[in-house]
Amino acid sequence: MKFYLLHENKLRLAALLLLQTIRTVGTVGVAILINYLINAVSKAITDKNINPLINWGMICIIYAFTLGGVILLTEKTKAESMKRIMLTVRQHILHGILSKNIAHYQEKKSAEYMTLLSQSLGTFEEQYLKNSLSIYDSFLSILVALLLLLWINPIIAAISIAAMAIPSFIPKFFGKKLGSLQHKVMESTAHYNGKIKDILHGMEIIKSYHCETPIETLHHESAQRLEKSKAQIGNTMAWLYGLTIFFSISVQFLIMSLAGIFAVKGLITIGSIIAITQLTGQVISPAFQLSEKISQWKGSKPICEQIKKNQLVDSAKNPLAELFEMKESITLQNLTFSYGDSPVIRHIHLQFEQGKKYVILGESGSGKSTLLKLLAGYYTNYSGSILLDGKQGKQCDLALIHQNLFLFDDTIRNNITLYEDYPENAIKEACKLAGLHKVIEALEEGIDTKVGENGSRFSGGEKQRIAVARAILHRKNVFLLDEATSAMDSETTKLIEDSILSLESVTCIAITHKLTPSSLQRYDEILVMEHGKIVERGTYDSLLSLSNKFAKLYSLAMG
Repeated sequence: MKFYLLHENKLRLAALLLLQTIRTVGTVGVAILINYLINAVSKAITDKNINPLINWGMICIIYAFTLGGVILLTEKTKAESMKRIMLTVRQHILHGILSKNIAHYQEKKSAEYMTLLSQSLGTFEEQYLKNSLSIYDSFLSILVALLLLLWINPIIAAISIAAMAIPSFIPKFFGKKLGSLQHKVMESTAHYNGKIKDILHGMEIIKSYHCETPIETLHHESAQRLEKSKAQIGNTMAWLYGLTIFFSISVQFLIMSLAGIFAVKGLITIGSIIAITQLTGQVISPAFQLSEKISQWKGSKPICEQIKKNQLVDSAKNPLAELFEMKESITLQNLTFSYGDSPVIRHIHLQFEQGKKYVILGESGSGKSTLLKLLAGYYTNYSGSILLDGKQGKQCDLALIHQNLFLFDDTIRNNITLYEDYPENAIKEACKLAGLHKVIEALEEGIDTKVGENGSRFSGGEKQRIAVARAILHRKNVFLLDEATSAMDSETTKLIEDSILSLESVTCIAITHKLTPSSLQRYDEILVMEHGKIVERGTYDSLLSLSNKFAKLYSLAMG
C-alpha cells in the first residue's frame, strides 16, 4: 500500500512529514518553555523583579502563535494529502473493476464491491493511512521527549524508557485478533449489503406475495450478524483502551512522585517538575496510544489484502480493452464453450457479414444467449476462434441490448450520450432513427427529462428506444438483441424492429420468440440452434419449405 502514499504525492507527503516533524518537536518543546517560565516566576518572587518574567512571557506568546500556525498548516496539508490519496485509491479501484470483463463481474457479488468502495475504504483511510502518519508522529514525540528528559534528569528518563516497554507487549495480545475480527466485519457487511440489495430489488415480489414477515426475519438475522461482529471489535478495543489508560496513568503518577522526591532533595527545580510532568506525558501517552494505533494498523491488513487479492491496483495500471469497428465480417471457427463441465456451444462455424440482419431461433437452453455473450466478449475461455475482419484477438465494438436493460437515474440525454459530448443535431438524428423523437416531444422537459431509477418513468418500449438511440449515437454498427422485445406488445415490437432493421449500415444479430412472417421475412438469414449447435440456416421461405426444425418452431409459435 506504499504505492498510494507515494503515487503522485511525493512532494506533498515530504512537506507533510517536515511540517509534522516541526509541529511535534515544537509541541514537546512547550515543556522546556514552561520550565523556564516557572523558574522565572520563582526568581521574580525572590528578586522582586518582573522584567525577566515579562520577557519569558513574550517569548512564550510568540512561540505559541508560531506553533499554532505550524499546526494549522500541517492539518491543512494532511487533509489535502488524504483527499488526493483517497481519490487515487477510489479511481484505481473503479478503473480496476471496469477493466475486468463482464463474466468476472457476474462471478463477484456487487455487494462485495459496494462494501469495498464504502465501509472498507473508510476503514482503510482511518486505520491504515492516517495511522501510518500518526505512528510516525508518536515515535518522533517519544524520541524528542526522551532526549529532553535525559537533559533534565537521566534517572527519570531511564524510568520513562522502562515504562515504555509495557505497551510494546499489548499489540501482540490484540493485533492478530483485531485482524481476524476486521475480516469478519467485512464479510458480514458484504452479506448485509447483499440482503438489502435483494430486498429493495425484490420489493414487487415481496408486496405481491405478502412475505414481509419472513423477509424481516432474514434481515434481522443478517443485521444481527453484522452488529455482532462490530460489537466483538468494540469489546476487544475496550480491553485495549482499559489496559492502556491503566498503565499510562499509573506510570505518570509514579514518575511525578519521583520528581517530587528529587525536588525535595534539591536535585531539580520546581520548573523542572512541571517540565518533567509535561515530557513524561509526551513519552507515556504516545507510547500507550502507539500500541492502540499499531493494533488498528495491523487490523486493517485484511482490507489491504482484499485490494491486492482483486488485483485492482495492478489492473488500474492497465488501459481498458481496445474495441474495433466491424468493417467486413465476424467469423466463428469451431467455436466451443462450456460452463464448468457442461458444454453449451458446440463446434459452431458461422460468418456474420457487415450490414446484414440475422435472427437466431431455438428452444430455451439451446445456447442462443451464450452465443451472443461470446460475440460481446463476456467470456474468453472458449476454444476455437472468433475473428473480426479475419483477425483474431480483436474485440468488436458492438451494442448488446437485453429485454431488461438498465438506465441510469439521470436524464434521457445522459442515458443516450453516456456523459460524453455530442453535437445536438447528432443526438436528435439518433433519437429520430430510434423512433424516440415523438416520445421526447411529448415531455415537458424534453430530452432533459429524468428517467427515474432504472427508467421507472418509462415503458419497456420507450426504454428500448433509448437504448437503440444510445447505440446509434455511439456509432455501433453491430447490434446484438437478446429478446429485446419479448415483453412488449405487437405494435411496440413492430416499431422497435422497424427502427433497427431499417438501419442499412448496421449488422443486427437478434434472438426472438416472436415468429411472425412480417418480421422473419426481413432478416437476411435465420439460424436455428439446438443443444449448442446450428442445425438449420437459411431464409424464411427456404426453411419453411423444409418442414424441419424451423417449421416446427414456427408452427408452435403460430398456434
